[in-house]
Amino acid sequence: MLALECHGIKSYPTEWRAALPQGTNKTAVCVKKDTLSVAIRSSEENKHGDIFTLVMTIKKISFGKANKYLHKILGLKYQFNSKAEISKKDPLAIFKKIKRRKYTIDKEIPVYDDSILKEYVDLPYIGWIREGIMPNACKRFNIGYSYDRKRIVIPERKWDGDDNEYIGISGRTTVPNYEMFDIPKYFKLSKTYPKGTNVYGLNENYQTIQEAGYVVVLESQKSVLKRYSRKDGTATAIGNCELTDEQVRILISLNVEIIIALDEGIPLHHVRQECDKFYPIRKVSYMFDKWDLLEKGSKDSPADKPNKVYNFMLKHRVVYDESERRKLKIWQEKQEKKLTYLHQLTLQLT
Repeated sequence: MLALECHGIKSYPTEWRAALPQGTNKTAVCVKKDTLSVAIRSSEENKHGDIFTLVMTIKKISFGKANKYLHKILGLKYQFNSKAEISKKDPLAIFKKIKRRKYTIDKEIPVYDDSILKEYVDLPYIGWIREGIMPNACKRFNIGYSYDRKRIVIPERKWDGDDNEYIGISGRTTVPNYEMFDIPKYFKLSKTYPKGTNVYGLNENYQTIQEAGYVVVLESQKSVLKRYSRKDGTATAIGNCELTDEQVRILISLNVEIIIALDEGIPLHHVRQECDKFYPIRKVSYMFDKWDLLEKGSKDSPADKPNKVYNFMLKHRVVYDESERRKLKIWQEKQEKKLTYLHQLTLQLT
């Protein structure tokens, strides 16, 4: 807090308190010692979040710039390291129960700047607007269009980078009946695009997620844009229905409730398997359609539905706890027995 020019800093058994740089209220800033969660209360600010929130508020900078600032003052290296391993030494008590895992990245990941977008038109696609994705969402996420390729251009910002730092770009076809012409629905437009090392929408929605106290994990980028268009900045996307180790690490670092909301048709046991990746490190829950609100066989996302339906599913989400975990273990044991039986049957037949 000294580095941010907060003053009147006092240490209490469970927290630190201080005044904002230009303020006189010596309890305006409260930082919890165990989780480093932050509360800012003054005549001008009323925010909840973490250390990044504090830096963003005082310095009036983006999440990416706040991240770089903290790396600088703490003397940390700011980059993806080749075959990097998360340190096993953890100073925070809340993480003492974390299962030790290695999260590796095979090589350093290239980061692109705005110049990669110069060949595309900075315009929203009319078809998406008709589906409820508003121009303000397209502008915030830098959605464009490629007339040559007939594709919607979707850049993906590095989750902890600046607004002009991207890990890659994908293009979604606008050709009708594209399957008949063997045209892929999505196509990588950048030389590299390691989706599994990033969480789409987290860069743009970080502060809203911190204030809400939860993050919703959806599958597609389009779902994030739909939620943002409906004034909901708590959605992110992982690009498919299975979280990578790196995406798990990123989401755990947010220190908020994690809500898994996969598309229609994904089996319940798979949803539970994804939840189990976070349990018991973080509070985790899931949205699952047991009311047939999503049309069967549609592969719709909860985000495709109006706010009334989406908020109903959100309100009635299922908390993943020991009871849920037991149900998952029972299913896994049954699967193991089936595989064992099939293996024995195969041996007998041969």
